[in-house]
Amino acid sequence: MNRLRGRVALVTGSSRGIGRAIAQAFAREGAAVVLNAARSIGDARTAAQAIGAGGGKAVAIQADVTRPAEARRLVAEAVRAFGRLDVLVNNAGINDRTPFREIDDDAWRRMMDVHVTGPFFAAQAAAEAMAQDGGVIINIASMRGIEPGTGAVHYNVSKAAVLMLTRCLARDLAPGVRVNAIAPGYTETAFHAKRTIADRQAIAARIPLGRFAQPEEVAKAAVFLASDDAAYVTGDTLIVSGGVVTR
Repeated sequence: MNRLRGRVALVTGSSRGIGRAIAQAFAREGAAVVLNAARSIGDARTAAQAIGAGGGKAVAIQADVTRPAEARRLVAEAVRAFGRLDVLVNNAGINDRTPFREIDDDAWRRMMDVHVTGPFFAAQAAAEAMAQDGGVIINIASMRGIEPGTGAVHYNVSKAAVLMLTRCLARDLAPGVRVNAIAPGYTETAFHAKRTIADRQAIAARIPLGRFAQPEEVAKAAVFLASDDAAYVTGDTLIVSGGVVTR
């Protein structure tokens, strides 16, 4: 406990799912947390209030990080809220299973904006805020950025870009800012909750550990990377897929 005591963390797309679990885990480890949502800000505020009720510090800020100006504003408001920024988690994400031949300009652009453009500009602003004391950036990618499986092409390509962005930022921001990625596999989120029981059972049968991950398990990986336990880790990707994807 208290591995992040005294630090301030911003988690984008944290109104639910993996992002919310990361924000909650950071708060349990002593960090002041800035939650974020583009649309479901009510859920983010509820999560922030729950953290506060438990003795932690948290605020929720609405911003659409696909817009560079909004990403920069979000970082600036996070700094104003708590006086500094030590950790940025680029978690905001979308999923779209549109087949290759049906992907249009808007679908392609939206996927890249959410997964690549937003994280780039948020990282750029965060790195400036972290310049004096250093910090940590964690990009939430996907196992589908490593192994395509059955994922839609625009989703997979965007997540592969996240992995390269991570490596480039780790190079360019060293030694002051460490940058790593997490590549989750099948995780118990709203997206997978929509699947049929038969579909979920078929997927679980393909996972060596035999089950979907819980968001809290991905959050534990984020806590590790954000903490001093990972002080000599940068430019790497931690795969949390239950063995579906390895390297």
